[in-house]
Order: sequence, then C-alpha cells, then structure tokens
Amino acid sequence: MYPWDGKIIYFLGFMASGKTVIGKQFSSMMSWPFYDTDDLIEEKAGKSISQIFADQGEEAFRKIETDIIHQVAQKKHQVIALGGGAVLRTKNWKIISKSGISICLTAPVNVLISRISQKSHRPLMYNLTGNELGQKIENMLEERQPYYQRADYTFENGGQLSIKEFALSIFKTIRDDI
Repeated sequence: MYPWDGKIIYFLGFMASGKTVIGKQFSSMMSWPFYDTDDLIEEKAGKSISQIFADQGEEAFRKIETDIIHQVAQKKHQVIALGGGAVLRTKNWKIISKSGISICLTAPVNVLISRISQKSHRPLMYNLTGNELGQKIENMLEERQPYYQRADYTFENGGQLSIKEFALSIFKTIRDDI
C-alpha cells in the first residue's frame, strides 16, 4: 500500500515554481492523468486567465477556480497542478486536504523573478519589471506562505536537478513515507 492509494496528488505553490512541468513528469511516472486547473479554467470560461481578470476580475476567476477544484476532486488517481492562489480560499483547502496529498513547490525569489519575467501572460504580474516585480513577488510570498506551509510535503525547485530527477526525488520521498 502506498500513501497515494485512493488519493489525488496536488502540486501547489507560487507561480513559476514548477507545478505544471513537475506535475506532468510525476503523472507520467505514476501513469495517472495530469490536469492543470488553469487550463481547465480557461476551457470552462472559453477565454484566457488574463482575459477573465480583465473582463470579470479576480473574484470571478477565483469562483471558477473553486468550481474546477471541486470538480477534479471527484476522481481519484490523478495529478493536479493548482494555480498559485488556489489554496487561499478555505473551501478549496478543505477539498484539497480531504481528497489528496498536497505537495508544495518552492523556489528562491531570484529564480521566480527569472521565470516570471520570461512569461507575459501572468495577470498579477502584468507590466512589472525589475525591482517592482521582485517586490511584488516578495509581498505575495509573505502573504501566501502560511497557506503553502499547510502542504503535506514541501520541495524546493531551484533548478539544480533535471525535471525527471526532481520528480523522481519527490516520488521516492512520498513512497518511502509510510
């Protein structure tokens, strides 16, 4: 028996911490399906997350996100990458903690800045550069840290290991934690 039997594996953490890329590799190792809640939100809304924020605001986005988390929690044996703010809502956290194992990925601020500055589609970071971007990340991390600390496991993804090596180290840690 493994700790993940009858569960969902949730990857959570700040944007650009590697939830999607590591989650995909992890799901491949498990031979389980992978879903990214951001992709599911875009599919349900019929528009990009940036467009949801622009048209309807963050609160509308968070409501759709909660609906999606509730929906994915109905099926077991899958790997889910959550949006960076998904765990801020109590309702979401109750669903996540009841239905699965939570894995928080972290990364040093300088690594997050580098990764985020390479992508322009993140609505909470839109038009921020240099010091502004760094300050925004630090402020958001400080606010979100208590929520991220509730995860069952935490791993730092600073980029020293390959995606496959990092996913394998997570797999082995959880597997051996019986």
